Amino acid sequence: MTDYPGQQSERLADELFLIAHDDYSGKPLTAANPLDTALAGAILGELILDERVGIARSQVYVADRRPWREPVSDRVLAEIVRRGDGHLARSWLEFLAPRVRDHVGDRLVNAGAVRRTTVRGLNLRTRIHWPGLDPNRVARPRVRLTAMLERSEQPLDARTATLAGLVRAGGLIRALIPTDRSMLAERIAAARRLLPTELAELLNAVEAVLGNAPATARR
Repeated sequence: MTDYPGQQSERLADELFLIAHDDYSGKPLTAANPLDTALAGAILGELILDERVGIARSQVYVADRRPWREPVSDRVLAEIVRRGDGHLARSWLEFLAPRVRDHVGDRLVNAGAVRRTTVRGLNLRTRIHWPGLDPNRVARPRVRLTAMLERSEQPLDARTATLAGLVRAGGLIRALIPTDRSMLAERIAAARRLLPTELAELLNAVEAVLGNAPATARR
């Protein structure tokens, strides 16, 4: 199959994860806190796009209890069902963030996109890196998103606009293919204004969590 700018083959959090890590070393390209919060937002975004949950007045509610037969998002959906409606979206982001990188990374390992490696630094502290196994596959989300953002005459679909908003919130615009980054930021902001209310509220929650959190060193 021939690739084209609008093509997508990964789920939302998978695309964000691949954009957020160096294709070859697997090292994260942004600090831990914005990365994990943005990934948690992407998992909730998957559930919204799958019409399993919604957000109203900043609170998450269950729209459809049926699992999607995808372990990561199904696990989160089951937890939301168990805890019940009415919890703030930002509370769910804070709950999910500590383990979300492992969950999404392992999903990509199982899909054959990356491998998990443990790296020990000079201070003897270990870090987890996620180097890509297929250069074309791991680069595709970055290429696709950059191409879509550069095509100013074409409006972004809701899923791509949400991905772009999470990239911006996670401090990852610089991880996109080198281009006019101020133009990309303006395009992302314009696309966000056209998002459905639930996805716009999700991005608001991600930014609220990050706005109230101190900067975190990369890990």
